[in-house]
Amino acid sequence: MIVQKKEIDYSYGTTFESECVDANCNNCIFMQRDMEKFKVSLEVHQRDQLNYFNTLKNKLIERANFLKRRLNDLEKWDLLMTEVEKMRFQFDKTSAVINYGRCTKFDKEVSFIPKTCQLDTQSCFQHRRSN
Repeated sequence: MIVQKKEIDYSYGTTFESECVDANCNNCIFMQRDMEKFKVSLEVHQRDQLNYFNTLKNKLIERANFLKRRLNDLEKWDLLMTEVEKMRFQFDKTSAVINYGRCTKFDKEVSFIPKTCQLDTQSCFQHRRSN
């Protein structure tokens, strides 16, 4: 008879327990969100990503034009320009991970990344769903 060792799934705990261990401001009862500051942050990230996208697109256009003018390679120029025309900007919201708010317990502005363990809030954290 073969006995298989049972695997323990450590990721299978309650969300509440994980949030209490992390002590993240995101789940704290004393947190008041600052959505205006977060919106500004999103706009900055979107603008930066759009600028980066446009820079890459313009470099491809420059490269294609170089191939056409200097090397007279119309086939490669056509391939590059076809790729440039297919390019569409897509904003990646996951890059804007910092959230903002006000801690009412200490009356101070805070910034934090949700779903991360915050060691400096272990002593003051109180979960928003705790009694």
